Amino acid sequence: MKYLQLLFFLFSGFLFSQNLKKIKVIDSQDSKPISNVRLLFSNEVVYSNDDGFALIPENVKNLETSKSGYQTEKLNKVSEIISLTPLYQDIEEVKIVNIDVKKIFKDVSNRYSEIYYDKSAIYDVTFKQRAFENNDMKLLMIAHGKFWSRDGSYNSKEAFNNKFDNFVQLQIDDLRYLKSKPYENFIKVKKQDKGHDYIGSLFFSYELFNINRFIGFKKSLTTGRLIHENKEEQEISFSIKTDENLLYRGRITYNKKDKAITYYEMNFRQSNFPPEKMKDENGKEYFRQRGDGTIIFDFYKNGEKYVPSKVSVVAEGFKTITDAKTFELRSAREIIFKNFQPTEAKGVENPVEIYKPFWNKMKVSEDKGEVLLSKEEEQFINEKTDEE
Repeated sequence: MKYLQLLFFLFSGFLFSQNLKKIKVIDSQDSKPISNVRLLFSNEVVYSNDDGFALIPENVKNLETSKSGYQTEKLNKVSEIISLTPLYQDIEEVKIVNIDVKKIFKDVSNRYSEIYYDKSAIYDVTFKQRAFENNDMKLLMIAHGKFWSRDGSYNSKEAFNNKFDNFVQLQIDDLRYLKSKPYENFIKVKKQDKGHDYIGSLFFSYELFNINRFIGFKKSLTTGRLIHENKEEQEISFSIKTDENLLYRGRITYNKKDKAITYYEMNFRQSNFPPEKMKDENGKEYFRQRGDGTIIFDFYKNGEKYVPSKVSVVAEGFKTITDAKTFELRSAREIIFKNFQPTEAKGVENPVEIYKPFWNKMKVSEDKGEVLLSKEEEQFINEKTDEE
């Protein structure tokens, strides 16, 4: 077993020691760049950035592209531009068929350990955190490291006792980029315990628990629509309305043979809530407006079970309202699981506290690795500050 693991890590390192080439993924209909396209080769995972670009080994073969709403492509030869074909032109033109999405969510949750890898595993990951205030980027952090999961699931009992390290750990090997600017928001918000949701949102089991809970509310209204189907998969949209202010809407890719959700995207809307009156640490009153967000889980099959390739959480439209000014906040966290390997280890060697800004005490590496910044991120990194 140790010999096989050694071969795996040597091969993984070999892939990224090769010369890399920059490719662009575009829509075959309008030639617009497509972001967040998964590129899978030799059990290595890369995603296109916000501008549709990605870095892959120069001589890579047998590359598979995957993106919800587009046809999956398997390419033996990779050119500098990859065109993906939409599954449909306009969702309004799709013949909608009702489907029992409640049954799918419940069944996948009940069979979770049969579908998704449920043993100890370690992944090489790219961890990205961004934050914006009034559409002005305030933080960009990109790091490479290792992510360890005991069984691929969130453990509520251990989480309740703040024993997160028992089932999930993150190690940062290289802090590739780090830049931050001061926020204008002068309100000192009382500190809140966000560990449970922050860690929970790393696990699809946690998300399924919440979705099934929302569906089970007494006045909840759930609808499911089949928007595309082929021999292997179904593209399904869903909507869950729990009351007049809470709406959860999204889409899933469902593998019919394995009865597995392989892609999940959920948009939550809370901006219909009226602003809440709050007090800061000094007792000063202000108003807080809830916002909206998107949660994404992406999986691919490795052997007999599915393993994660990406987890993304975006929150936007959250506002702090004072007499003088309104501050609108947006944040985005993304973890790309670049590869997967079973392990007997009970964690990583140097874990950080995932739910805290661990990067504040770390030194930025001069080696930027295979990180490919978007145009917006490049502008932020190169922007001169008053301190420079």
